[in-house]
Amino acid sequence: MAVLKKIALAVAVALVVPQLAISSASAAKGPQDPPVPAIPQKYLDQPIQWSVCSFDAAVKRLYPQAPTTNCAKVTVPMDWAHPDAHPDIQVAIAYSQATGTSKGLMTTNPGGPGGAGLSLSAALGTEKTQLFSDFDLLGFDPRGFGASTRLQCLTTTDKLNALPSTPDYKERTRLTHQVEVAEAQLYADACSSTEFGQFVSSQQTVYDMEFLRALFKARQLNFIGYSYGTWLGGWYADTYPSKVGRFVIDSNMDWTHTQWQNVNFDPFSGERRRDTQLFPWIARHADQIDGLGSSFAEVKSRYNGIRADLVTLVKAGTSSVRGDDLDGIIYSTIYGNVRFIRATLDILVHDEYVKDPSASGAIELRHVDRAWARISPELQTFDTLAAMRARYGVTPATATTAAALRVDSTRSILADARTAAARSAADAVLDLGAIGTTVRCNDTAWSHDPGFYLREADKMARKYDFFGYMNGVPFCAFWPYAPQDRKLDLTGSPRILMIQGELDPATAYEGALRTHNDTARATRFVAIDDEGQHGQYVGSASSCAEEIGDKYVFTGELPGKDQVCGTSPLPAELSVYPVDGPVDGNAVHLPRNNGRVSPLLQQSLDTIAAGTLR
Repeated sequence: MAVLKKIALAVAVALVVPQLAISSASAAKGPQDPPVPAIPQKYLDQPIQWSVCSFDAAVKRLYPQAPTTNCAKVTVPMDWAHPDAHPDIQVAIAYSQATGTSKGLMTTNPGGPGGAGLSLSAALGTEKTQLFSDFDLLGFDPRGFGASTRLQCLTTTDKLNALPSTPDYKERTRLTHQVEVAEAQLYADACSSTEFGQFVSSQQTVYDMEFLRALFKARQLNFIGYSYGTWLGGWYADTYPSKVGRFVIDSNMDWTHTQWQNVNFDPFSGERRRDTQLFPWIARHADQIDGLGSSFAEVKSRYNGIRADLVTLVKAGTSSVRGDDLDGIIYSTIYGNVRFIRATLDILVHDEYVKDPSASGAIELRHVDRAWARISPELQTFDTLAAMRARYGVTPATATTAAALRVDSTRSILADARTAAARSAADAVLDLGAIGTTVRCNDTAWSHDPGFYLREADKMARKYDFFGYMNGVPFCAFWPYAPQDRKLDLTGSPRILMIQGELDPATAYEGALRTHNDTARATRFVAIDDEGQHGQYVGSASSCAEEIGDKYVFTGELPGKDQVCGTSPLPAELSVYPVDGPVDGNAVHLPRNNGRVSPLLQQSLDTIAAGTLR
């Protein structure tokens, strides 16, 4: 793994992240770990009203021997540091007892921030059934989201109607700058409008997790976390090192650094995944995909042409189907290898739209059906026409067909809110919903200079043609509350397992490696060569990584040193195509894996991917 150490030295050069414009006093002081709060006994003594979870039947259809999963809501303080200063809130939980001899309590987090994780532990059990026999499984929705007490981001119709608009955020004009600043200010005001806003944070969620461990009288907490879940897992391990059991953190954020440094990796890592894997895959399947090209250059040119046509229609005032929305759809959909087919269909749907725009200015049934007809029967087996129709809202999902989720971003939320504002009374109050970026704002320091972010987005847009502009001005630039961040070193923690794909679009390999190097005494690092899926352990494309994870989760044994694993081919392929990326490339490739996981787990993964830009 010498190459990994060399890469760590190159990261600072290859991916320079500007320093935040924070005060010299704050910079000198650095993050200060807060005191660990005591748990008032009244919360541990509260009665719990259990009922069978709504998803329990789906779990048992997939695995009839699964234990019953019961759901409840438990009461916790809004602010653990001052339990009596604010009204209490509720956290939604789901629990099942081990069917064999329990190794302890296992909980999970699907990512986000803001991902609802109530069903995730059970969903993982449907794919890896030994989890049901070996662990008491606990799922939970983090505070602020899902069925837990929800964050409200409140604004008014007048404020929404006063916002300027731009036809394309990729065009780095004065108008785009004005729009991004105005939107960021509105979101910051909205999500900080209630007292709860300042307490929807990772540190408070960590306290909730520790409370749940104590509530179930578990000696330690075991954990499987994905994406933002790695951030949450790292923060828990740093806060409660003696309570850490077996922690698998997968598709890692750079959780020893700031939230801004993490999101600033996204344009680079998203473009790398698209350009080294998705577009070459489409080109290799030109005989199965009609009209997108047979080389990387042709596919990229066709994509850019479709996108440009979408922008032209928007500028003409005849369409609501945006080019920047297409970028967001593709970025989110390529989280999973099996979703390459869905991403291809998304491009084809938009191609059909620009060829035959609708009078409604929206994608219609004929566009989806024509796109579906442009892929081969073999590729069609990886998705369904009914799901794609539901994805675009041209027909509803049936009782037996789960909708292919549309991407949910802050920009789509704003578009929906503007539509609602047009139907509402003047100056009516509207709830934009629970926005996960609130967690980012509360966790680490951000520059309060909007110009800093505008300059960075302009630079990134030039450097990364695909989605370099994606961050714009984060609303954290206007966040009124001081962050509660930490200096993570995992002092006193047992060793935990980090798993990372080389070409992950959402959590850059280089950032994960940097965090591993920062915590090398407490982390074991498993890299997966030529692999770009976001989320590896449980249903992994790499049987090597899966075996390492299983041995650790079920026996406690970690490899004696960091590892490089191989992976299996992308959908509808027989071989792995090498990518010249940051991993050394010497791993042995493994037998083919179809990349499919249980429907319940796939739905969980799709939901997180669809909300990644929220």
